[in-house]
Amino acid sequence: MILVTTADERTWKHGEKILFLGEWCKLFARKDKWSKLDYKVLSYHWDDHEKLYKDYLYLNNLYEEILLELSKNLNKIHGVNYSVRYWRIIVGLWLLGFILALYDRYQSILVAAEHGKVKNTLIIRSDETSYVPQDFGVFSRWVTESDEYNHYLYRRIIEYIDRIPFEYIDSETQGILYFDNLGNVTKKAFRFKKIVKKLFQQLDRFNKIVFVETCLSANDNIRLQFSLHQFPSFVYHETKKPKSIINLDLRNKIHLRSSDDKFQELLMRLITEQIPTLYLEDYAHMNRISLKTYPRRPKVIFNGVAFNANEPFKFWAAYNVERNIKLLGVQHGGLYGSGLLTAPEDHQIKICDTFYTWGWGSDCHKNTKPLMAASLNTIKGEICPKKGGRLLLVEMAIPRYSFIPEMLCTSSTGFLAYLDEQYRFVRTLSPRCKELLLVRLFMHDYQLSQKDQWVSKFPEIECSDAEESMINQINMSSLFIGTYNATTYLGPFVANFPTVLFWNPEHWKVRASAQSYFDGLRKVGILHDTPEGAADKVNEIFGDPISWWNQPCIQEAKDMYCSQFVRISDKWLGEWKCELQYQMRN
Repeated sequence: MILVTTADERTWKHGEKILFLGEWCKLFARKDKWSKLDYKVLSYHWDDHEKLYKDYLYLNNLYEEILLELSKNLNKIHGVNYSVRYWRIIVGLWLLGFILALYDRYQSILVAAEHGKVKNTLIIRSDETSYVPQDFGVFSRWVTESDEYNHYLYRRIIEYIDRIPFEYIDSETQGILYFDNLGNVTKKAFRFKKIVKKLFQQLDRFNKIVFVETCLSANDNIRLQFSLHQFPSFVYHETKKPKSIINLDLRNKIHLRSSDDKFQELLMRLITEQIPTLYLEDYAHMNRISLKTYPRRPKVIFNGVAFNANEPFKFWAAYNVERNIKLLGVQHGGLYGSGLLTAPEDHQIKICDTFYTWGWGSDCHKNTKPLMAASLNTIKGEICPKKGGRLLLVEMAIPRYSFIPEMLCTSSTGFLAYLDEQYRFVRTLSPRCKELLLVRLFMHDYQLSQKDQWVSKFPEIECSDAEESMINQINMSSLFIGTYNATTYLGPFVANFPTVLFWNPEHWKVRASAQSYFDGLRKVGILHDTPEGAADKVNEIFGDPISWWNQPCIQEAKDMYCSQFVRISDKWLGEWKCELQYQMRN
């Protein structure tokens, strides 16, 4: 059989028996091609959820060990002496994501090698320097969406383990295009935006607390900063990122420990090759322009999501942390505090002096502190149920290629299992409920062709792209139906909007401290473990969801949940003001 590792059809051999490495090889948009092949799909190693959790713990520990070692290397190369926390802020998310992604690809190739019937696989010959990402944002898009980049990783693994016969092929096209983040902004609009940004950058210099990507609305941001007696600044600080030539001599100066473990040996080698250019070749340049862009003398730094892919912020924040400036973070995702897999949550907490949650406390981290969920407070007055309105089913999508798992189902395999649950839900609905149903698709498609897949199963069901306003769609509806554990249903919860939830508890395991709150939702019929159970509940209540929702037992379960995971109050401004003033004094 010919092993095919990605959806890149240049590596397919027609007329031969095909062994697809995973479901990610089979794009729904290309079904007319692969459906005619004689093929099989290998089982996915992380479909074993027990294995996924054990691997997750192992890889998180490995990450901490390598981060310590890589920090020493980067200090030496760049002639600095910064703490591990400094490098965690800058390089940590990339390192964690790369370790998890490479291990996933490595295990998949081992499954193929152990299959025993692979007689060949085609590998595209390419220049290794074409696949070095510029920063974490580029890496995360490549590793979840790019067949070329993933083919490159599979290629390096296949060459390394030397257990699968392979054949090189040449390609007329090599490399990956950078994603354009400017969209269709006109030059005139861009110039105006640039002028406004420069103005706010100047005003930021006088602020003691610098707010960056807090997830607050513009109005709430202004109110908060005025209450602190400083001029509001909420404009994203953009910095043009340098693009440099890969310096192999510089990369060879990274010396990570040798290992008898085959995976770790490959990992150490590829970290040296794959570390983004901003953290190595362009470090000095990026550091210099970042410090020029952001305020020079902040007293406190407050951010919500800038820690993720805002590279200028990361460089600036890390520099200031070394000067004992406080870095504060605030929760931005609904899975925080309840999900069993906690890598992104742990990362954000570890880089912050204080991390503000929406109500929960951490048993592992002493620097967490509950604070009103201000970013969700305003939704109370924005949505209300419409009598006789639509039944809004809100969907998610999973990247075709696994990245940093936050749930116990990953990659295309996980999405197919999730999608099957959605179809089962719809099939169980009554004819009248199907007429009222509106399916809201996820904002990122990941080449999954979500709409086409839904139309192929239920051409009579209306589907909406995520470009449509969710607020408007909720206001057209009498019932919100959530299908995954994340932020989406928290808005309806705090607005006291009738809500039914369902998901597979094996895919969305929660930590012990959160279990009773979810069990409370199950007990009163808000949360269901099967799509059929949720559909039966919708069939029962769709005529008058408000009367069902306003029952005391349901209100009590919902309120108990909100008190732990999404506390809100009209007095949030005073609480935030007092807390930030306390941080300034201490």
